[in-house]
Amino acid sequence: MGRKIGDGLNFFSMAVSGIVIGLVKGWQLALILLAFTPFIAVTAFFSMKVLSTATQAGLESYGRAGAVAQEALSNVRTVHMFNSIKHFIGKYEAALGLSTKAGVKKGLAVGLGTGIMFGTVFFTYAGGMYFGALMVANDNLDGNTCTGSSCYNGGRVLTVFFSIIMGAMALGQAAPSAEAITAARAAAYPVFQTIKRPSLIDPLSDEGKKLDKVLGRIQIENVSFAYPSRPEIQVCSDYSLTIEPGETVALVGPSGSGKSTMVSLLERFYDPLSGTVSIDGVDVRTLNVKWLRSQVGLVGQEPSLFATSIMENIRYGCPSATDEQVIEAAKMANAYNFIKEFPQVFNTEVGERGAQLSGGQKQRIAIARAIIKNPPILLLDEATSALDSESERIVQASLDQLLASSHRTTIIVAHRLSTIRNASRIAVHSGGKIVEIGSHDELMKLDNGHYRLLVEAQSRTTSEGHEEDPSEGLQIEVFDAPSDHPAHSGHSGRSPRRSISRHSFSEKEGAVTGGDNELGDVDLPPVSMGRIWKMSLPEWKFLAAGSFGAVINAAVFPVWGVLLVKVTVLFFRLDYTKSEMLDHARWWALGFVGLGIVFTLSITLQHYGFAVVSQNLVTRVRAATFSAMLHQEIGWFDLDENSSGALVSRLATDSAVLQAMTSETLNRGLVNITTLTIAFAIAFYYSWQMTLILLAAFPVLVLSSFIQAQQMAGTSGNKKNNDADTAAGSLLSEAIGSIRTVASFSMEVAMNSLYAGYINISKEADVKIGIVGGMAFGVSQGAMFLVLAFLFYLSGRWISRGIITFEQMFMVLMVIMLSTFAMGMAAQGATDGAKAKRSAQRVFKVIDRKSLIDATSGTGRTLEHVEGDIEFRNLEFTYPARPDAKIYKNYSLKIARGQTVALVGASGSGKSTAISLMERFYDPAAGVVTLDGNNLKDLNLQWLREHVSLVSQEPVLFAGTIAENIELGKPGSTREEIVEAAKKANAFEFISNFPNGFDTDVGDRGAQVSGGQKQRIAIARAILRDPAVLLLDEATSALDNESERVVQASLDRLLTLKQRTTIIVAHRLSTIRNANLIAVTHDGAIVEQGTHDQLMQLPNGIYKSLVERQMGSH
Repeated sequence: MGRKIGDGLNFFSMAVSGIVIGLVKGWQLALILLAFTPFIAVTAFFSMKVLSTATQAGLESYGRAGAVAQEALSNVRTVHMFNSIKHFIGKYEAALGLSTKAGVKKGLAVGLGTGIMFGTVFFTYAGGMYFGALMVANDNLDGNTCTGSSCYNGGRVLTVFFSIIMGAMALGQAAPSAEAITAARAAAYPVFQTIKRPSLIDPLSDEGKKLDKVLGRIQIENVSFAYPSRPEIQVCSDYSLTIEPGETVALVGPSGSGKSTMVSLLERFYDPLSGTVSIDGVDVRTLNVKWLRSQVGLVGQEPSLFATSIMENIRYGCPSATDEQVIEAAKMANAYNFIKEFPQVFNTEVGERGAQLSGGQKQRIAIARAIIKNPPILLLDEATSALDSESERIVQASLDQLLASSHRTTIIVAHRLSTIRNASRIAVHSGGKIVEIGSHDELMKLDNGHYRLLVEAQSRTTSEGHEEDPSEGLQIEVFDAPSDHPAHSGHSGRSPRRSISRHSFSEKEGAVTGGDNELGDVDLPPVSMGRIWKMSLPEWKFLAAGSFGAVINAAVFPVWGVLLVKVTVLFFRLDYTKSEMLDHARWWALGFVGLGIVFTLSITLQHYGFAVVSQNLVTRVRAATFSAMLHQEIGWFDLDENSSGALVSRLATDSAVLQAMTSETLNRGLVNITTLTIAFAIAFYYSWQMTLILLAAFPVLVLSSFIQAQQMAGTSGNKKNNDADTAAGSLLSEAIGSIRTVASFSMEVAMNSLYAGYINISKEADVKIGIVGGMAFGVSQGAMFLVLAFLFYLSGRWISRGIITFEQMFMVLMVIMLSTFAMGMAAQGATDGAKAKRSAQRVFKVIDRKSLIDATSGTGRTLEHVEGDIEFRNLEFTYPARPDAKIYKNYSLKIARGQTVALVGASGSGKSTAISLMERFYDPAAGVVTLDGNNLKDLNLQWLREHVSLVSQEPVLFAGTIAENIELGKPGSTREEIVEAAKKANAFEFISNFPNGFDTDVGDRGAQVSGGQKQRIAIARAILRDPAVLLLDEATSALDNESERVVQASLDRLLTLKQRTTIIVAHRLSTIRNANLIAVTHDGAIVEQGTHDQLMQLPNGIYKSLVERQMGSH
């Protein structure tokens, strides 16, 4: 509500005061005028309501276009690789069409609403003035001489008239405040319902037992459970499991069998429907929730970090930990080496949701957070899934050492054998129950056992029982080198950058700090106004109509002043007869009626015409800018100033303010020039002396009218989005989005304190804005009254001396004052010219930039047939965002047609870089990449990408149906082809289980499907393309063992059906051992290459040492 309460009281008080004064001074005329009051109030409310509704509709309609832009720009690599640029441009332009219509409707609504409101006021003037003249005539003319206190004269009529009129307008302006308060009450209801709702599992409650010591014996007895959101689907039924103190138990089984559910029940995120979960013989429901969670450490598959420093993220595991303890935990989690490479080391900001770090880096920080907690019970839900084999080995060794030294009970949910083989027992799940339990060796002895079948199915793709292969080598995370799986690879399409969060909150300082400099404002090119106007030429007819409306509208206010003065003077013409006064009053009343009609039509035409022009201009500029953005090479998106968030913001704001340089400027100029010309012509005609005095005070009157118009529109007190609001919103989003992590580490109080800190800053900003706004309004109004007081004093002296007449004085004063009000209305919401100019320069800088690698260029050769011979020859390469970090140094590799080549090496060694160069996301600084002997630079880029398919570790799906996402691989495919591709990717079964099948909407970023399902849809998309070159960058990493086996079999079958060159970046041996060639990258070059067997024969070979090291871990 905020200012609305003050505004409501202000306007309500003004309305009551006006009506009371009117009734006291002349109840008869007051009652007549009050008959018009509902119309004025209703039209004033209608005007503001329509404006609010139209504004909201405009925001919502552009929100759809903004969502398309966000989706495309944040996944620009996927857009490029599937040649989907034109598809998304068309989608964006279609959404912009709706936004344009909404904007035009808003312009029409504003014009019509304002016109009707003022038109009603003019009609009230007509009726009120006529009845006022009638009462003056009845009491004072044709021999009538009223002497009582209730007699009407000119002064009384004017007092009653303006009191009632101002009161009625105030009543209308109070309506939005009343509506806002009512809406706030409605909105507050569910909020207070939530606040008052007692938590079924309260982490802040002091109730419950706290055990003196936790041994770690876990008993799950006869548990049945269904998630609250899906009560009809029972996840566990009569589930029982006992884990002894210090025992390590692995939970395995297909998705949905209840493995992670047990983890959630132990953390007491949920309570079972029946049965019990107990620790050391005590039902967890009787334990203090916060204490319970302090005894349990959880590391999930998708680690949740918060937008603060690495140090603070680790310290969340133990708030009282010293810096030295945090560093030690990082070392134990194999995180210290990559952290120390950051410029700010442990003070490095991880960004929102850890966005500035790679997946493996985030996981190791999450493990460090769990280690520093030092809990007696440790839950690892795919805790090392994001790590390469070498890092996993080291971290697992650290965890094993931690478990052995602390006699810690551990539950592991994992696919990788390295985290299962050594478990004390392995519990195999199926259908919500445990169907097998025992050690690895015991389960392998069971004929046709679930576990044995799973292991044998996996072993068929390997040899000698070694399920995995350390394809990544020694994992040395260097911040300046590009991680093969950067945090942005699947979402933003950018390689990792040096940047960290630009806004941070300091509890010590109690302030939000952030850079104020506009990104990309350096070396902005000048923009010709002619160029901008030229883009508006298609709407020249609407521009002419809007200009005509502006000129007529501007003339209304001086004429209003003339009519008002004429009627006012008429009330004091006691030398007239009654009929003469009423005749004159009738004419002036008709003048007000005509003025109301003209004003309504002219301002409607003005706003509608300029709205059509401005909205179409903004749409054209946005479409051109978005198109230019999507056409840029991937390296352009790697730069900080071209992050997806910055680009989407540029589309939303920079393009919109361009109208300030065209229609807004023209509108304001026409109104000001016309108003001033007519007003001062009238003023000088009546009294040049009075006019010259007013000229000196004119700026004060304009300023006060502008501020008053802003107040009437309800904009002057609006709080600008400050850094604290943004930070509070981000924190809220993070906390809710990572609520399990918040609960697991009992961070509720810490999050609430941090949120309260941001809100307090926002509150202080609100108070300052309120004080400054109130003072500004008060000073402006005070200055206006002082000017008026001086003018009345001076004009009174001049009238007494005969220099001017009352009519001349009043004419000059009213004409100029009403003209300043018109100019204030025209200036309302005006955009800063300098800001508009900078925005235009930023926009056209993007539009005019020529892409270094134009994805839609029609130039370049196309080959009749692709054999698939690939060569990387003497490559030198650095990422555009980090030109000082050389990735390739004389990198060379030959891949023969039809070969499957696996790339192995440390992070930053250039494995995924080779894939990026093959997709021609980048061009090498030196050397060449060839396909069938042709330099990729000489080939048509769209054609090239049609023959290459990439499936990455983090699959990207777009908002739309499953069928639409698969069809991106080959636009125009039939439903039968899409279904067949899904079958080959092992996706058909789960898709068929959806109520809408292939027409199921996957949601934003594929949020409505699981990670494994997203990956299979992405693989189906690649299969549908049937490429000559297949690039698999951890393509099956998100799948469980069985799904991976089936999908891998499908991919293998795909390779045998057609001679297909395949490049693989993977950790798992199942996708590396059978490769025709394994290339080991080190220090920017290929240092070893050959088959698995050949590389294993190299003495002291890097590959051999890695394999032996991993085998030693089993």
